[in-house]
Amino acid sequence: MSIVTGKELLSHAEAGHYAVAAFNTNDMEYTQAILEAATELHSPVIIEAAKSEIDYMDGHVFVAMVRAMAERLPIPVAIHLDHGPSYEEAVRCLNYGFTSVMYDGSSLPLRENIEMTKKVVAAAHACGIGVEGEIGVIGQAADGPEGGVNDMTGLADPKECEIFVKESGVDSFAAAIGNMHGIYKRKPELRFDLLEDIRRRTRVPLVLHGGTGIPEEDLRKAIKMGVCKINFSTVMRKGCLETLAKTLADNPGDWDLMKLLTPAKRKMVEIAKQHITMVMSDGKAWQAKGASH
Repeated sequence: MSIVTGKELLSHAEAGHYAVAAFNTNDMEYTQAILEAATELHSPVIIEAAKSEIDYMDGHVFVAMVRAMAERLPIPVAIHLDHGPSYEEAVRCLNYGFTSVMYDGSSLPLRENIEMTKKVVAAAHACGIGVEGEIGVIGQAADGPEGGVNDMTGLADPKECEIFVKESGVDSFAAAIGNMHGIYKRKPELRFDLLEDIRRRTRVPLVLHGGTGIPEEDLRKAIKMGVCKINFSTVMRKGCLETLAKTLADNPGDWDLMKLLTPAKRKMVEIAKQHITMVMSDGKAWQAKGASH
């Protein structure tokens, strides 16, 4: 099956009434764990990276790594730019070989967000690649690749979402409905009334950021209301680092890096499988002709 576009993944998810889990990554073990979990569950999956993660790995190396790992797998895999901060970054990732990009102009006034997103859409569509946009302010509960701690949140305005989608031409978009990146300090209160109105007005696949810590029943309710992509990052990093810390403490003086990293990788496989099941994409991999974008 190999590499496909994010737009194709979300189209299948929308038709099948499930969501595709999108996992951030920043190294080989992390990526191996995501793909192993998805393969075991016969699930489509999105491997994504924010600018800081891409800079850490080098974009060319990152894309080559994912393609090399995925090319023989019987599942569809997309490579996605998460929270692209600029037109230039989006174009850079298109040149690297990403098969999906996000431009995040949510901090800009609506008109400026639309105009900048339109530029990214024009460049991406010329390459046959879909674009994710964002409306509203999705806060940051903990430091991560998306940025530093930021308690600011701003719920998306359904009317602005309608204008944004119509005028920008995005293929999917993330709307702030009470979700945040990082570890929630209390149970998140998602505004399903907003989500319902936004879906009715836009009719494009919706994306939910900050999936870590949102209860399964809320994730599945959001999926039934049109969410087709859910992002997970913090939960994987937390599981990896906690397991690695325990392994190091239990094995003082052991310098076998592969041995020390293996339990952490196994923990990430376990977490990824749990979240793939939560979004109901297990068993949803499909066969396609000539799939290697």
